[in-house]
Amino acid sequence: MANSPSGESMITRVVRLLAALSTHPRPLSAREIAAEAALPVSTTYRLLRELESEDIVTRDTDSRWQHGNRLWEIASRGSHAQTLRDAALPPMEDLVASLRFHVSLSILDRHEVLYLERLTPNDYTVNPIAVAGRLPAHATSSGLVLTAFGPPEGQKLMLRRTLPRFTEATPTSPAELRAIFASIRRNGFVTVPGALIPESTGISVPVFDTGEYAIAALTVIVPLGEEKLEVKVPQLKLAARAIRRRLGNTPEELPGILRETQLSPDEL
Repeated sequence: MANSPSGESMITRVVRLLAALSTHPRPLSAREIAAEAALPVSTTYRLLRELESEDIVTRDTDSRWQHGNRLWEIASRGSHAQTLRDAALPPMEDLVASLRFHVSLSILDRHEVLYLERLTPNDYTVNPIAVAGRLPAHATSSGLVLTAFGPPEGQKLMLRRTLPRFTEATPTSPAELRAIFASIRRNGFVTVPGALIPESTGISVPVFDTGEYAIAALTVIVPLGEEKLEVKVPQLKLAARAIRRRLGNTPEELPGILRETQLSPDEL
């Protein structure tokens, strides 16, 4: 791919352009997209026209642009995320009908949690989660459970980074995070009261496939003080096992490498 004068490849510019379109719920003009993507207007318009010819983006009657259907089609075909979402949706629907709280499915993508699905009973719980949205891993129950049941390198990286504090309850210190990881791997779940939103608590369990690491997290968001873990955790774990069965695997004990393991200070 030809590079721009700045040295960026065309792929890099196209990705920035498509990402800019996802930052607003409404179609955008070429100038708005150019400003959002930090690209020249002429370059933006040329790329939009090329993408339009493949239905990757579309233009309305006011010459405003948005993602095209073919972008969704390409992204969905053969996508592991879509397969996981399809397997998880029926157990998630049962879970939200039973618990009457927000339920979400997420995966770990670098330092962030990416949400694949979110179901809500339209109650009053404050919940910042949006489908295809991202949140910092260290400040969410889903991010912590995925890191704890993920490769050790991910734990080391989180422990070494300078982590922002969103509330007084956000875990940021290595000692605090080590203790959380050990508890998660011992108990198979995590509850994080007020780590991101002061008035809400996230409760998450891991979802496994055939490998030794968790592939997703299943989460319920409840108002602070209404955790009732003795009710919610068993139902979350049951739903996680149902997802694994729907992926074509029989739930078994957690792999040996995941049983009550934590990083020692010498490993950091």
